[in-house]
Amino acid sequence: MTIDPPWLSTRLDLSAYKARGGKMIFYHGISDPGPSVSNTINYYNRLVQLNGGLTPTQAFARLFMVPAMTHCSGGPSTDSFDPLTAIVNWVEKGVAPEQMVAKARAANASGLTSVKPAIPADRTRPLCAYPKTAVYKSGDVEKAESFVCQ
Repeated sequence: MTIDPPWLSTRLDLSAYKARGGKMIFYHGISDPGPSVSNTINYYNRLVQLNGGLTPTQAFARLFMVPAMTHCSGGPSTDSFDPLTAIVNWVEKGVAPEQMVAKARAANASGLTSVKPAIPADRTRPLCAYPKTAVYKSGDVEKAESFVCQ
């Protein structure tokens, strides 16, 4: 099976993949200067339409948006997260990821002298399964547990 990148793909029929129990996690940095995040969102939304809605689509495919992340990593972002463990838990334990906790890397905080104020190297944020986003509820604004996906 050949998979095109979402920004190039017209292949939306993933029924054979889904029928074999396949699971996939998409993620995209919102500040990616290359392929637009809008293309990935449009691709995912077309998957939702083709598969009968959000719930049936999320049974095999989830999209996570990473605020301020550039292409695959970097930017003033919390770009360090573990999609591999998330997908292993989904496939082997049946626990679909509702969110993944991401943290800033020291290089993101210290290397971005143009970002004022610089992001703290210990910042964490939840990455929420699309279409949900992280919303501050209360507590320390630098900690993921102070946010809720909604």
